[in-house]
Amino acid sequence: MKIAFFLSSKNVVSHDRGGGVEYFSYYLTGEMARRGHSITVYAAPGSKIPGVNTREISPFPTNIDTEYANWQERISSFYDLSALSDFFISGEWKKFDLVQYNNYIFYEILPFLKLADIPVIIHVHYSHKAIYPHIKDKLSEYKSVRYLPVSDFTKTLMPDLPYLDKVYPAVDLKDFPYSGASGSYLLFLSRICPEKGAHLAVKAARRAGEKLVIAGGVSRSHRAYFNTEIKPYIDNKNIIYVGEADLKTRVKIYQKAAALLFPIQWDETFGLVMAEAMACGTPVIAFDRAAVREIVKDGVSGFIVPDGSIEAMAEAGKRITQLDRKRVRRWAEDNFSVKIWAEKYEKICEKLSKRI
Repeated sequence: MKIAFFLSSKNVVSHDRGGGVEYFSYYLTGEMARRGHSITVYAAPGSKIPGVNTREISPFPTNIDTEYANWQERISSFYDLSALSDFFISGEWKKFDLVQYNNYIFYEILPFLKLADIPVIIHVHYSHKAIYPHIKDKLSEYKSVRYLPVSDFTKTLMPDLPYLDKVYPAVDLKDFPYSGASGSYLLFLSRICPEKGAHLAVKAARRAGEKLVIAGGVSRSHRAYFNTEIKPYIDNKNIIYVGEADLKTRVKIYQKAAALLFPIQWDETFGLVMAEAMACGTPVIAFDRAAVREIVKDGVSGFIVPDGSIEAMAEAGKRITQLDRKRVRRWAEDNFSVKIWAEKYEKICEKLSKRI
């Protein structure tokens, strides 16, 4: 099959850089290429995936650090829409059997589909629950589109769309080797912003009397949050901030952590850091909300605690050594290996493609 993969111009797609969507796309497209398919990824310059063709859709990665997040989104949207226009108006789409759209703003591709007769998969990896009631009727007009959810929970946020079976964001387990070490600290790894709950990780670790390592970037729009909610507690002894972590650093700090804290404060549709941590044998302590129960097996690969309960998260941190890290790794192998989900994705594409 020949598949066109569109991503946002925001972030580079590579082995070492990007966010959850970029890593999901990196692993999935690479595995599809290894299975003999011709994959072309349209993304920010600098994107590089073994065996995959890449096309630049902007002069620079548009995830620039602006004072207000919506400025960055407007810049990204300009280049993303321009790339879609060129692709569909020029007839380039005719070279492919299928188009997959992996952009955060999932609906940007829809108007262009009136120019083409090709099956389209839209990857739904973000909560658009607030705007869905206002666009629901219009979405139903696009009959060539199927929606690929990253979890069953995703489908509850925008019900009644023509969903495919879920395909979990998965990892290449070779990139996240198992560590049997019990770990010496709790870990928070994500963007530093209120909805990811970094401040709650700090509170839980302090209440448990455990060391906390925090890893993640701080955008300009969230600097005030960092300065008031996180920075005052950083002492490089009990609360340690290591900045944004590349793949090599992530693996190292996963392996040495007793547990990953996931005190999420919004409708996270998946949470790739949980799969990455568990692949290393590191259990997860997470609030009971969103897709957490699909990812963490309570009492096996981690502990799921009542949503918002700092006390319960702290208490779970004290008994995390009860869990067998080998079983944590096995859970990841059985549920989040890219080989498993690429095979499922391949079958989905074969059914949708008109030329199969």
